[in-house]
Amino acid sequence: MVSDELLHQATAAAARFYWHQLRGRPNGWAVRHLRDRGVADEILTGATSWWLGYAPDTWSGLVDHLRREGFDDQTLLSGGLARATRSGYLIDRFRGRIMFLAEDGQQSPVGFIGRAPGGLLKYLNTPNTPIYTKATTLVGVGAQRHRLSEGAMPVLVEGTMDALAIHQLGDHWAGISPCGTAITREQAVILKQASRLDTVVVAFDGNTAGASGAARSLDVLADVFAVVLAADLPGGHDPSSLFAAHPDRLHDALTHARPLAELAMDVELARWERVLDHAAGKVNAVRAVAPLVARLPAGRVAAQIARLSRRVDLEEQIISREVLAAVGLRREQLSTGRGRTRRRDRLDMGSDPPDLSRTP
Repeated sequence: MVSDELLHQATAAAARFYWHQLRGRPNGWAVRHLRDRGVADEILTGATSWWLGYAPDTWSGLVDHLRREGFDDQTLLSGGLARATRSGYLIDRFRGRIMFLAEDGQQSPVGFIGRAPGGLLKYLNTPNTPIYTKATTLVGVGAQRHRLSEGAMPVLVEGTMDALAIHQLGDHWAGISPCGTAITREQAVILKQASRLDTVVVAFDGNTAGASGAARSLDVLADVFAVVLAADLPGGHDPSSLFAAHPDRLHDALTHARPLAELAMDVELARWERVLDHAAGKVNAVRAVAPLVARLPAGRVAAQIARLSRRVDLEEQIISREVLAAVGLRREQLSTGRGRTRRRDRLDMGSDPPDLSRTP
């Protein structure tokens, strides 16, 4: 049985190896790719707190190095740093990849995410180990611990390159990425503990999938942060591509972020679009969206009621009545500590609205 302490030591040794490999290949594809995506030279040379590495495209570069460092094969296997071939040889798990560091709640390195030039396995994570699981680790929290503690705005993004793009906007922003999974409560708590602020911005990809993913994160984030905002990115862009093309537009999108509940309203209404020409469809759509309106700051509720009225073609009085009911239910749940236990106050993105095409 390999101890957690030894696994941490092996992971840290692997991180040092990957770090030096990137700096030793200034003309390699990894550095060229990172430069093309707008990554600054000071990050590529290791002059900042952001960690970047490179796994060489060899069969056993890391394995050979860690063996020389005194780590045995069982430690490399248990730590997800190597894998055994059918013939019993140990080879590197990560080969020919840009490497990002995954950290746990103590901001200790516990695993990696490797990015390849392309192909089916563009991203490869460390497998589950005694010290690493996707649901309890983040990319960027350790590298930006000082920013976060001094009041930088945490920005939750989908990809590791997106987190790096946010980081480069300046000290007022801290890009954080989950490790290839939807945000979990454990990850949200880790981020909140590292942050001085009680606000988080979600900046997912500027497409339908990104909007839906952001909306699904609302419940988890709202349980941990007092204010949850969403940045609207131009269609077809993620934070990384937008930073490479128009960094000012990325900054503007973050600066003008709106409540995530408003974006979630848009996502939910889009699901009801095909039944909004029926009275029952309109009412049910309003009832589905009302709990989201109830989450908004008081100063934004009236405008959203008016917008919803125009969208579904119902009187504002009807919508206000549903919103007031949702507000009352939410206050009751918060006062009794029951949270979001009733269906009406839960954002459910998994089922489709009923087919009302035959409604008279």
